Order: sequence, then structure tokens, then C-alpha cells
Amino acid sequence: MMIRLPTPFRSQPKARATRPAESGYIMLTVLVAALILSMLGTIAAQVIINNARFTKFEERQQQALNVAEAGINYYLWHLAHNPSDYQDGGSTPTSPPYGPYSHNYYDNDGNLLGTYELTVTPPASGSTVTTVRSVGKVPHMQGSRTILAQLGQPSFSNYIFLSNTELNFSPTSTTNGPVHSNSGIQFDGTSNGPVTSAKTTYVAGSDGSTHNGVWGAGGPTSQWQYPVPAIDFNSVTVNLSDLQTQSSAANGGVNLGASGALGWYLLLKSNGTIDIYKVTSETSAGISKTFVRNQSAPTNGIVFSTEELWLSGTNYPGRLTIAAAKLPDNASQRKSINIIDNLTYAVQDGSAAVGLVAQQDVFVPQYAPATLTVNAALLAQFGSVGYDTANGGLKTTFSLYGAIAQNQNSYGFKVAGCGSYCRGYPTTSYNFDSHLIYAPPPKFPTTGNYSVLNWREQLYNP
Repeated sequence: MMIRLPTPFRSQPKARATRPAESGYIMLTVLVAALILSMLGTIAAQVIINNARFTKFEERQQQALNVAEAGINYYLWHLAHNPSDYQDGGSTPTSPPYGPYSHNYYDNDGNLLGTYELTVTPPASGSTVTTVRSVGKVPHMQGSRTILAQLGQPSFSNYIFLSNTELNFSPTSTTNGPVHSNSGIQFDGTSNGPVTSAKTTYVAGSDGSTHNGVWGAGGPTSQWQYPVPAIDFNSVTVNLSDLQTQSSAANGGVNLGASGALGWYLLLKSNGTIDIYKVTSETSAGISKTFVRNQSAPTNGIVFSTEELWLSGTNYPGRLTIAAAKLPDNASQRKSINIIDNLTYAVQDGSAAVGLVAQQDVFVPQYAPATLTVNAALLAQFGSVGYDTANGGLKTTFSLYGAIAQNQNSYGFKVAGCGSYCRGYPTTSYNFDSHLIYAPPPKFPTTGNYSVLNWREQLYNP
């Protein structure tokens, strides 16, 4: 008989209970995750706050720079209305640099944007460049932004040729520098620089026909511009009056006074002094003269004569403006300057400069040498610059390093005819002294308004 054994009892597995260690691990993980998320949130919030602060800082920095630039623009405007006022309308301090002068700067709605402080350094002798330092500050910002700018006013020596009447350049002419006429220009030569006219069209004296402001067989025509603004020659009268004032001994100048003869001859010497003679007579062969004195260079660089002048000199090392005028102006009493021999600088690097300002003509008489070299800025307020083509014979070579400005065009340096040239200097060379634009001879007449030559941010206070 078989005996069945009972089937073993198999219990069902019980659910596993969570151990205390595992529960703590989960809680720790959650806490760490929460902490990390909190830290990330804090960092993100701080980044946002820092970005906002930096953006605001940048805005204020830019606003301070804009305010500083507004200071430069203000003084540019100020000089346009008061060209010789470097003290912001006041009288202090009494020695340069002048300032600081503080101004509030508002927007169009009258809200205060900031303030700028200006320090002004006037032009050095023989320069038209004013230096302005503008410090811009805005509310709620530590520090400032500073701009240093140079403001320049072009002189009448801004051109190799400047004329109030029409100009004519022959096929053999070469101009190395800017050429301008308040009338028109017939240009048959070669230009190395802009050729500009204040006229859209004009009636040319050469053929009686109407032409463009600049026309002719020369070029390059890409350099021709018309119309452009005219240059005011009447403003020179004011400059002549100022030159006469500056020529007093009290101001450091030389006023030649009455010669008791025809006028004065000045010999500019290589040691920087001037030999002064009185001119007793003049013929087609030259002048007769009597020595008066040797004159040291005027400290302010101004020599003024109310009588006719004759002059020459070689290797002059200084900066000098020589003027001849009888004021107040009377057409029958206007004075001229005669260049009777070579007039040259010691160097052509801008350290030497001679300006001749004549009420009437800057004239090369018939007895001048066959080969003539002139280093100077030549300005004839009511007359012309050129050779005595009416009476003089045929010469050889004329060379200019400098600039020419003339009211009229009554003379030239050569006269065509007789197969080639009948009178004057058949070979001419006109070279522009670019140093004269913003570093002309002392108190040389200026034209036009001030403009910003350059500006830069000053990153530290010296």
C-alpha cells in the first residue's frame, strides 16, 4: 500500500520592506538636487542682475562720452562766432591752458544728461589749431570720459592758387596743390590736386563763350569740382588792421614807420635777422637804397609797413609775416610788395615760413633775375600776384614753394606769343607747401570756419 506524502507547504514571498538607509539616500539626493537647483537659480539671477548693471554701466559710459563730445561741438560753435576767444567768453585764467569751464548738458525736453568741463589751449605762434579737452560726466556714475580734439581754421594759404577772378592755365602748366577761383577756370595743364570753382558756369575772357566752372583740355577732370563756396577776400581788411596793431613794439612786432623816401627794402638773412634799408629810387634796372639798421626778428613774427616794400633773402630760418598797407583803405594809396631776388627758407619742413600780405600787389619787377625761386605764401588783397609782363622781358625759370592768393588776375608769370613765349618765365613750377594749411606764417589771414581736424579719447588723466 502506497502512502502519499503530504506536499510541502510553500509560502508566498512577502513584500520587501524599505530599509531606513535607502530612504535616507533618496532624501539626500532630493536635497542635493534642490540645493543645486537653488544655487543655479541664484547664479542665474545674479547673472541677470550683473548683466543689467553692466548694461546700465555701459549706457552711462556711452552717455558720458556723448556729453564729452557735446563739449567739443559747443566750443567748435563758440569759435565759429568768436574766433579768437579761448576763455569761453570770460577773462580767467589769464594764462593758457584756459579753464576748466563747466556746462550742464540737457536733452531736447530739458532733462539734465550730464556736465562737461572744457580746457582750451590756444594756437601756438604760426598755427591756427586750437586744442580742446572735454571731460564728460553723468549722474550716478563714478569717473568720466575725456575727449581731446584739435580744431583748425584754414588760412588763405590753403591753396597753391586762390583767385577772386578767373584763372587760365596753359598746356605747359603743372599745379601741385589745390586750385580755386571764385569765378571760373580754364585749365589746359596738368593738376596734382583739386581744381575748384565757385561758379556753375561763367563767360570766359579767353573766347567770350559760356563754359562750365572748370573747363579746358587739361586734367585729370576727376579733380575738377564746381560749384563750391566762394572765399571772402574782403575779410583780409580786418586781418590787415590786426597786423598793424600787432606790429607795435609793445606787442613784440616791428612797425617800420615813415622812411622819408619811396619805402623800405628788407633783406632776410640766414641768421634770422633782417637788414633794413630805405629805398631812394627805382628804375628799370633796379633800386637804390641806404642802409638803416640790422633788425632782430620780431618776437611775434610781425613786420608792418605803411609804405611800399621791396625784399629778398636766402635760407631764412624763422617764421615771419610781412605786410604792406595804408589804412584805412583808399584805392589810390594801396601798397604793394616787390620781390626783387630769391626768397628762400633754410628748410622746407614747416619750421620756416614767410607770408607776404600786400594791400595791392605782390609783384616781381622786370629787373628780377632770370631764374627766380620764391618760398613764401603770397597774398594780394585787392591786386594780383605775378611778373611785370607789361614791361619785363623774357626770363628763364620761376619756382614757387608756398601758396598764391590774389583778388585779380592782372599779371601772370609768362606771356604766350612769338612762337612760344615773349615775356616772363617760360618754365614755371608751382609747389604747394602743405604745412601752410594749419601752420601758416604768424597771424596770416584765415578763411572759413573752424573744423575738427582730429579727436581721440584720452584714457587717463595726465
